[in-house]
Amino acid sequence: MLLVADANLPGFTRLVDELNAQCETALQVETYTERQPPKALLARADALFIRSVTRVDAELLAQAPQLQWLGTATIGTDHVDVIALHAAGVRFHSCPGVNANAVGDYVASAIAALSLAQDALPTGEVAIIGAGNTGRAAGQRLTGLGLNVHYYDPPLAAAGVAEVHADWQRVLQSQVVSCHVPLTVQGEHPTRHLFDAKALGEFAGGEQGKLLINASRGPVVAEQALAEVIAGGAQLQAVLDVWEHEPATKTEVIELLVLATPHIAGHSFAGKLGGSWQLLKKWLTDQGLALQLPSFQQFLQGYPEGQAVVQQAPDEPDWRTLCRWILQVYDIRKDDQLLRRTARQPAAFDALRRDYAVRAELSQLHLQAGAWAQTRRWQKCLTELTFQID
Repeated sequence: MLLVADANLPGFTRLVDELNAQCETALQVETYTERQPPKALLARADALFIRSVTRVDAELLAQAPQLQWLGTATIGTDHVDVIALHAAGVRFHSCPGVNANAVGDYVASAIAALSLAQDALPTGEVAIIGAGNTGRAAGQRLTGLGLNVHYYDPPLAAAGVAEVHADWQRVLQSQVVSCHVPLTVQGEHPTRHLFDAKALGEFAGGEQGKLLINASRGPVVAEQALAEVIAGGAQLQAVLDVWEHEPATKTEVIELLVLATPHIAGHSFAGKLGGSWQLLKKWLTDQGLALQLPSFQQFLQGYPEGQAVVQQAPDEPDWRTLCRWILQVYDIRKDDQLLRRTARQPAAFDALRRDYAVRAELSQLHLQAGAWAQTRRWQKCLTELTFQID
């Protein structure tokens, strides 16, 4: 049986080696490095393990006559034609929540960096659009920083989910908006160009400086309209990790943004490693194979990148110290500079993602703290930030 996997799924071959140590007939693995697997590999593939850069459609499936199983190590599935998979009889899985912590850390890092630069935390409301795994992770961390967070999610509000609402005007009146939605073009609540020229104009109106963060899907924000609003002098800052015509980006847009990164919000080491682990676990279950993977924590701690980041914290921190601790673990400004220094060609953008450096998660920060950390207030705050107390 041949398993074909994206070469950027860390730990994948190592996990398969663990499985092969338990069985008589070895599983075969071959990897690919471009966005699309080569035809020669697809022709022999029994199972395909991908990331969001690989587009799965009828054309790809026609090249993979033996394919029985496909998994994407991502939350989103808009790069996969699920209907075509069903018609071809291919079983499909995604990994909801696999990089939620990393995306939450990304948003927290953006807020930390900008707040330190402006010497003030946002004082107005923070609207999280999409109360799924990534949206909740982002909101949790910002709540830990002391911000006033609310969640906009009309489908969940209609389903009666608590703590969410469907008041679009409240979103537009917020000081900060962070997008965490899939890309949809149909239905009652399409997300494509959710922030079009009209919405951006309304959001940016008023005297209070506004901030828009998009770490979901590029077309959620109308990129050209965003550039025109900012260039027109609106009191609007924007942080983009995803791009409407990705992997193509526009220099003139990037230069108008306060922070710009190459679609790496979910690229923590733990998040990427978790994608490999989750997919193989799902595949084993579907195959009915009596093989065991190591626990994820055991697997993660087998890498130097999975170890703790230790911080001495004898004194009670203020908000600036919390922000510095966040940036100590993950500093979004380094990724911003990486993109700005790199040629804006699609191949260069893909190379930044493919060769992205190892990144820790905030939960790997272990505070060797004083008595202040034992109070109820700080226990709640540090838990929301996912910091550990030793």
